[in-house]
Amino acid sequence: MGNRAWIQIDSNKHESVSFYGHWSGDDNLKAVQEVLEVSERIGDPSYLAAQIFWHFANLGGYDGKLSFGIYGGPAGTDYDDVPTVYVDADTGYYRYDDVEYNRYGEPTLDPEELGEDDE
Repeated sequence: MGNRAWIQIDSNKHESVSFYGHWSGDDNLKAVQEVLEVSERIGDPSYLAAQIFWHFANLGGYDGKLSFGIYGGPAGTDYDDVPTVYVDADTGYYRYDDVEYNRYGEPTLDPEELGEDDE
């Protein structure tokens, strides 16, 4: 049971690190979006990862005991209650549910490439 969520932070400078929230649901996406919109640490994976984890844990009301984890490596695949958010710490781009976005939440592909029409 749970509403498990993952965030995976990738960089060309370091190995991946992943964050897990057992009851976090869509807080993974919200944490990434809100941090990337204001962070001055894009390109600095260690600080950006710390900012994202802090916000992710705070959204979930983390009290230092249960429900959150930090993994050295890729996000787990055992549970997929909500899609994993993959963050490129070097560029600020992130991927959610197979769509890539820039740091401001704008898809990096135009609507036609995403299969959407104006008509």
